[in-house]
Amino acid sequence: MEQRVADYFVVAGLTDPHTPLEEPHPRPPPPLPPITDVSVVLRSQGEELPPGFTCVESTPSGLTADLNSGGLMAPQVFVCYRRGRDKPPLTDLGVVYDGKERVRPGCSLVQTSAGGRVASISGNTPQRIFISYRRAAPGEPQGPVLTDICIIQPAKGERPPHTYCRVDRNLNSTMWGTPVYLCYKKSVFKPNTMVYKAGLFSRYPVQDHSSFSLPESVPLFCLPMGVSLELWPCGTHPSLPVFSTFVLTGSSGEKVYGAAIQFHEPFPPECLSEQQRLKLGLPSLSRSAASGPGGGAVEAAVDRSHSVVHTTKSICLLSHWPFFQAFRKFLTFLYRYSISGPHALPIEKHIGHFMHKVPFPSPQRPRILVQLSPHDSLILSQPVSSPLPLSGGSAAALLLNLAPENALTVLLLALTEHKILIHSLRPSVLTSVTEALVSMIFPFHWACPYVPLCPLALADVLSAPCPFIVGVDSRYFDLHLPPTDVSCVDLDNNAIYHCEEKKALSWKILPKKACKNLLHSLKSLHRQLLEGHPLPGDGLLELALSDSWDLSSGRSRASLEMDIQEAFLTFMAAILKGYRSFLRPITQAPSEKATDASSLFDLHGFLRSRDRAHQKFYTLLTRTQMFSRFIEECSFVSDKDAGLAFFDDCVEKVDSVDCVLMEEEHQSSEHTVFICPPETSPGLGQSDDEPPLPFRYDGFPVLTSELFDSVEGCTSRYQPTKQQSCPSSPASQFRRTKQELKSCQRLAQQESEVPELWSKCLVRLCYGLWFSCSPAYTKSCPSKVRALRSAYDLLRTMTNKNLQPPDEVCYRVLMQLCGLYGQPALAVRVLFEMKKAGVLPNAITYGYYNKAVLESTWPSSSRGGYFLWMKLRNVLMGVTQFKRALRDQAHNLSPISDGSSDTDSHSSLDSSPEISQSSPVRLDFTCSPLLHSLPGEQSDLGYNSLSKEEVRRGADCSSLSESESKETIHTETRSFRKTGIVRNSASFLQSTTTSINTDHLAGLCFSTSLDDFCEVEQEQWCVSRDRSNSRSTVLGLGLNRAETDPRKITSNMAADAKILRLGNCEETL
Repeated sequence: MEQRVADYFVVAGLTDPHTPLEEPHPRPPPPLPPITDVSVVLRSQGEELPPGFTCVESTPSGLTADLNSGGLMAPQVFVCYRRGRDKPPLTDLGVVYDGKERVRPGCSLVQTSAGGRVASISGNTPQRIFISYRRAAPGEPQGPVLTDICIIQPAKGERPPHTYCRVDRNLNSTMWGTPVYLCYKKSVFKPNTMVYKAGLFSRYPVQDHSSFSLPESVPLFCLPMGVSLELWPCGTHPSLPVFSTFVLTGSSGEKVYGAAIQFHEPFPPECLSEQQRLKLGLPSLSRSAASGPGGGAVEAAVDRSHSVVHTTKSICLLSHWPFFQAFRKFLTFLYRYSISGPHALPIEKHIGHFMHKVPFPSPQRPRILVQLSPHDSLILSQPVSSPLPLSGGSAAALLLNLAPENALTVLLLALTEHKILIHSLRPSVLTSVTEALVSMIFPFHWACPYVPLCPLALADVLSAPCPFIVGVDSRYFDLHLPPTDVSCVDLDNNAIYHCEEKKALSWKILPKKACKNLLHSLKSLHRQLLEGHPLPGDGLLELALSDSWDLSSGRSRASLEMDIQEAFLTFMAAILKGYRSFLRPITQAPSEKATDASSLFDLHGFLRSRDRAHQKFYTLLTRTQMFSRFIEECSFVSDKDAGLAFFDDCVEKVDSVDCVLMEEEHQSSEHTVFICPPETSPGLGQSDDEPPLPFRYDGFPVLTSELFDSVEGCTSRYQPTKQQSCPSSPASQFRRTKQELKSCQRLAQQESEVPELWSKCLVRLCYGLWFSCSPAYTKSCPSKVRALRSAYDLLRTMTNKNLQPPDEVCYRVLMQLCGLYGQPALAVRVLFEMKKAGVLPNAITYGYYNKAVLESTWPSSSRGGYFLWMKLRNVLMGVTQFKRALRDQAHNLSPISDGSSDTDSHSSLDSSPEISQSSPVRLDFTCSPLLHSLPGEQSDLGYNSLSKEEVRRGADCSSLSESESKETIHTETRSFRKTGIVRNSASFLQSTTTSINTDHLAGLCFSTSLDDFCEVEQEQWCVSRDRSNSRSTVLGLGLNRAETDPRKITSNMAADAKILRLGNCEETL
C-alpha cells in the first residue's frame, strides 16, 4: 500500500459554546500601553522631563542609568519615553554612529533632546551617537511593538532582563567610561481582546483512519494562544497569516507533524453577548434599544463605522512526514482561495485532490510537482535517506538563532537532562529549533516530556518535576512568570537565562578536544550562514527568516544542514568513543537484575577511562535517563538498531584524518511526476452550455462532505504495517547494513589487486552466502540442534583456516537462530568465537545475542534423581572392582598384576566371564556417540549449562525444538542402543560411530576434515565408554526420552541391584 502525504485536514476556531481560557493565578496586571515616543534628557544642561514622559533612572540592579556613566567631564544623559494610544507605536530601537553608517530605511533618528539641543549621547567626544527608532505605519496590522526600555552595564555584571533584546552598540564613548547598552522589550499589544479555547470547526475525512485517529488536542496546537475576539479600529488592514508547526508524540513515541496557518476573519457583531460587548468596549444593545428606535440605530451605525470585531481561525494539515514547506504553500493557497473569488470549483475539491490524488514520493518518482492553479505550484521531494531519526528540525535555524557558544550551552543542557524552555514570537522557528536540538544528541533519544510548541492551555507541563523540552510563545511571559528551576532560551534575542542553581553550568565543562573541534566547525558554518542570510547591522530584530536561500558560495542549504549535523555527530562520537567495550554481555541464565543498566554496562570502568578533567560532565551524563535507555537499546533488539550500528561505524572512523561520517546520497532517478489541478465536475454547472455555478466565500467555510470526491481507489485506507520476516528466508535482519556493505565493497576492491587475497576474499564470500541461507537450511533440517552445530563447526573451521568472516552477518545469523530454536549456551560460544576472532559486535549483532540468551529457556542447574542414582551406581561399581582385584590377588598368591590380565586391565565388570554368563537380566542402556567432544574443547560450566564440553556436543536429544516429533527422537536413539553391560566388539562400535558421524555432519558442505572428525569420535567412544555413562546425564540434560521413562529407570536400577548381589556373593566365597 502507498503512504499518505497527509492524514487529516482540520479547521479550528471559535466554537459554540465558548470556553474562556483559565486566567493565571495570581492574575497579572493589565498590559501597559505601547511606547509611542522616545527622547533623551541632558540633566547636566538643566533640561527637565517633558510632560507624559518616563525617565529611565536606574539599571535593573540599581545602578545609575546615565548613558555617560563613569566618563571624565562627561554630561549626564538619560533616556526617556512616553506611552499612549494616540499615535502608532514604535516597533524597533537602534543606535547609529553618525558618519560611519547610514540610517536603515523606515527608521528615524532622535535628533533633538527634551530641551531642543542636539540629542547626541556621545558626551565630549567628536564621535556623535544617536538613537534610532521605527514606527508602525497607520492602519498596519497589530504586530509586536515596544513595551519597555532599560539600560544595562555589562562590566558591572548586568545582563539583559528576560525577553529583553540588547542593541549591540556601546552608548558610552567617553574616556574611562563604563560600557552602557540599550535594551528593549517587544510584545503583541491587543487592548480590547477576549481569549477562548480553540475548538474543532470542521475536519476531513470525517471518519478516523483505522491506523491513526485524530487527536482531540489538535485545535489547541493550531491556535496555541487561544481563539481571540478583537476589536479593531475601522480601516485597520488584516494581518498576514502566521505559519506555525508543531509535533504530537504518541505513547509509543511515534511523531505526527502538524503545519497550520493562523489568520483573522470578521465576526458578526450581532453574535456577541452582552458580556462580550462590555469587555470589548462596545455599547450594550439594551442601552441602545432604550434610547429609542432612531437613536439606537444611529448609535449602532456610529459604532459599526468606528470599530470592527475580528476573530482568529486556523487551517491545519496533519501528517507522519514533515513536508512543512509544501504544506505551507498549500495552506496559503487555500487561504487566498477563501478570500478571493468567485471560483469554478469549491474549496473542498482542492482539499480532496491534494490528500488523495497526490502520490507519496518514492525512489522511482522522487519528485512530485503539484500544480494547484495556473499561478501556484509546489514540489514534494522524497525524504532524505539518512541513518539519523526523521526530524522536522533545521540545524541551520538553530545555528542562525543561537550563536555557536549558545548552541553548545543548549547541547549541554540537553545532554544533562535539564528543564529547557525555548520561546520566541515566531511559532514556526520554535519547532525547527527544538526538533534540531533533539537531533543533535543522537544516538541518545529524549525520553522526557517534549512539546516543541506548547499551547497556553497546556502550560501546566512547565510545573512537571521531571526534565522537559518545551517551546512557548514569548507572550506567555506577559501572563506568567518563568519557573524558577527552568533554563529559558530566548531565540529572538539570542540569550539563555539559567536558574540560580544552574548558573555555574557552562559549556566549558564539555570534553576539551571534542568541544574545541565542534566550536571551530560551528563558527565556520555560522559565518557561511550570515553570508547567505545577513542579519541587520544595528541590532534591529527581524521576526521572519527566509526559507528559500542559498549561500553566496553557491552551496545549497541542504548541504549546509548536513555539515552542521555532521559536526554534532562527530562530537558525540568523540565523547562516547570506546563505550562498547564496557558493555557486559549476558553469559549465563539471566536473573531478575540481568536487564538493569548497572548489569549491562561497566559504569565505573567507563568513567575511569575518561580524562579526570571531564569527570563532572561524564558523571552528569551517565546519571541521565536517556543514557540508561541508550545502554538498553545497545544491549537488546530495538527499532533503533540501524541508527546505533551507523553510530558505531562513526565511532570507529572519528579519529581518522578527513573522515566523512555522513555521505550525501543522490537520488538514483530524475523522474518527476506532474499532478494537474482538479478538473471541473460536469455536475456543478447548470447545464452543459452554461458555466459552472460560482463559489464565493466571505471567510474560510465549514467543509461540506457532499462536495468532496469519492475516495474509492485512493490511499485513504492505508495502514502502516511492520514487515515481519520468516526465519526461513533471508529477511532484513539477516542482511547487511549499509555500513557493512560499504565496508565489504571497500575491502573487496583492495584485495582484488592481489590474486592470493582475492581468492581468500571469494572463499569468505562463499561462507557468507552459506550463512545467509542457513535459516532456510535450519528450518528444513529435522534436527535443529545438528544444523546449528554444523554452522558453529563451520565458524570454527573458518577460524582454523585463518579465513576471517567478511563481516558480522555470519555470527549474527547464527545468534538469531540460537535464540529462535532455544540454544542460549551455543549463542554464548558464538560470542566468544567472535571475540576470539577480534570482531567487536555492533548494536544489531549484540542486541540479537542478548535476545537469544535472555528469552531462551536455559537448562536447569538442579541435578535430578536419575543423575544421583547413576552416580551411586558408578561408585559402587568402582568399589566392587577394587575388591575383586584384591580377591584375585589373594587367591592366586601372586605379585601385583603387570597389566596383562584382562581382569585388571578394565575398570568395570564387563570383562568378567562369570558375571556375563550368569546374569539373567538384560539391561538396555542408551549411549550416544554424539556425547563426546573433539579434542581441545573446554568446559562450559561457566555458563550454567553442562559440566563437560563433550556433553554439550551431543546433547541434542535433550535440546531439540518442541516442534520435533517423538518418532524422530526414537529413530535417532534406536540405532545407538546396546543391550547389556558387556563390552561389545570394536568392529560394531566402529561401524556405529561412523554412521552416526556421517548423519550428524550431513549438510556441512564446507568441512574438509570429516574423516579426522570420525576417527576422533571413534577413539573417544572406545576409550571413554564408561565415563560417558555418567557424563551423558550431567544436570539431566543428556537424557533422551527413553531414559526418562519411569519403567526404564526401574529396570536399570534392578540391573544395578543384580550386579551388586553377584559381587557380594563372589566375595563370600
